[in-house]
Amino acid sequence: MEKRRILVVFLITAMFARLSVSCTYDYFVDETNYKVFVPEVANGSITTCFVAVYDEAGTLVRTRRTGPLGSDPRVTAGIFSFRLQPGKYTAYCYANVNDMEVMDAGSSEQAFLALKRIVPPVEERDSQAYALPPEVVFQKLTPTIGNTFEQLVDTATLERFVGRITVRLKNLPFTLHDVTRVQLEATGVATRQYFSRDTLTSRLTENDYIFNDSPLAAGSEHFMEMDHYYFPSIADQLMRLNIRFLNAGGEILNEIPVEVIDTKTALPLPLLRGKRIILEIDSYTVVSIGLVGWNEEIKNSDREI
Repeated sequence: MEKRRILVVFLITAMFARLSVSCTYDYFVDETNYKVFVPEVANGSITTCFVAVYDEAGTLVRTRRTGPLGSDPRVTAGIFSFRLQPGKYTAYCYANVNDMEVMDAGSSEQAFLALKRIVPPVEERDSQAYALPPEVVFQKLTPTIGNTFEQLVDTATLERFVGRITVRLKNLPFTLHDVTRVQLEATGVATRQYFSRDTLTSRLTENDYIFNDSPLAAGSEHFMEMDHYYFPSIADQLMRLNIRFLNAGGEILNEIPVEVIDTKTALPLPLLRGKRIILEIDSYTVVSIGLVGWNEEIKNSDREI
């Protein structure tokens, strides 16, 4: 009888010990008290997304990102979960960062998002060539955790980080009959974005430029339109777009250089986050240029472009 009683006491003690260990593990390791919900990840409209959380001193606490389907069911459902101690934090959420360099460093001052480095077909100078960005969207959140038992959930309302430049050319001084490809070389452009500087963009070197080579878009013999995404402009930096027209043999048939300037002040026209610049070119002359909303057109224009 005594042995049986000892066995029962041992089993009960072991059961409580197991419960204690389980609760301790859940509390300190598995439980979370801050979540960022990204609806676009949940509905599948974006596939690449990350959330990096930094404390008040700018030190990285944790990063979570989308991965292969099924790697983390919560992230697949658009829920980025964190266990945070009481305090103030900054959470950076970036999405649609396909093929881009994401450096979520230990300090928010060092963390950055950068365009993809590429090697153009012909490297003519000692410079850094980058690809055009995808349609990057983002949000900066500033959660405050009162205590470790509270549950705080932020729903990300993603805004466009990139801007957009549309170039419309008509009455070209040549026909497009022999043109098969169009190259874009953009200088004076931003190639990286440090997290802590919001939308104040920068670049690695003065020689950074964007290069793009694509087939000729459908259009008439004397009209064409180009529309690309860019990082917001570097402050007071003049952007220049050089457009080249190539034949099937890779020979340059013609070239049109364009400066992105305010025609009234002759100063650089800045491309702002989520905004659009429309350039209308008649022959080699810029006849209209303006900064508008993402889906707007230049108002009060009587030109048929």
